[in-house]
Amino acid sequence: MRRRSRALSGALAALIVLAGAGRARAQGGPFVEAMAELSPVQIGGYQSTWRVGRIGAGVQRDGRFGWNAGVERHQRGGLVDWAGQAGGFQRLGNWTWSGSAGYADAPGFLYHRSLEGQLSRRVIGGLVVGGGYRHLEFPATTVRIVEPSASFYFARGEIGAQGFLVRNDGSARRSSVALLRSAVDLSRHVSVTGGAAIGARIFDVDTFGRGAHDAWQAFGSLRVRAGARLSMELMAGGAHEDPLFTQQTIATRVRWSF
Repeated sequence: MRRRSRALSGALAALIVLAGAGRARAQGGPFVEAMAELSPVQIGGYQSTWRVGRIGAGVQRDGRFGWNAGVERHQRGGLVDWAGQAGGFQRLGNWTWSGSAGYADAPGFLYHRSLEGQLSRRVIGGLVVGGGYRHLEFPATTVRIVEPSASFYFARGEIGAQGFLVRNDGSARRSSVALLRSAVDLSRHVSVTGGAAIGARIFDVDTFGRGAHDAWQAFGSLRVRAGARLSMELMAGGAHEDPLFTQQTIATRVRWSF
């Protein structure tokens, strides 16, 4: 694959999965966590394995505020990138703001810098609407993503929709993706999440050649709380982008709260 295609591939796909994981990860107090992800990938006749590892820590308080920071190791074939990330959120009455930043030094395929801000408001009952903007600087280009969203919260979970309106400055291309997601608490100790996205250029790997690059992505997770401090999560998903890209993913996360 050319360097430029490696740099862009998977950036939006990772954001989509993160957008679906919020409620399942909510937990009070300080915490530390570790995550490992394995993704077999096929692009035509080329096969590879993408791996991600993360260690992090943070604090969350009753959904009122929180922050987190972590270090991630990304490997695609023989290429390895390291990135640092930090973020936080705060609820102020009916309003909630959140933000995050990331940095990778001399990346081969990850972003070099990432900045995101989001603002949402409860409109009536359990209905929350919001919007966000994410700025991703790669060695060869800059990607800008506008993210409108709407969610409805009920006693045991939520259902939501989110859009991703993407502009690639280097190629002057525009694309869009729609995500539908849900999270449900089955009991005090077990919760599930799931979601699916459709659109164009979710992975944006230019070695696919010309065409519409229609794509889909689906994912789900099962989270179990083993007592007051330990929680474990198992995630799985799959994706395809026309004409030649296919990915399967399995991941696990362990969190210890204090």
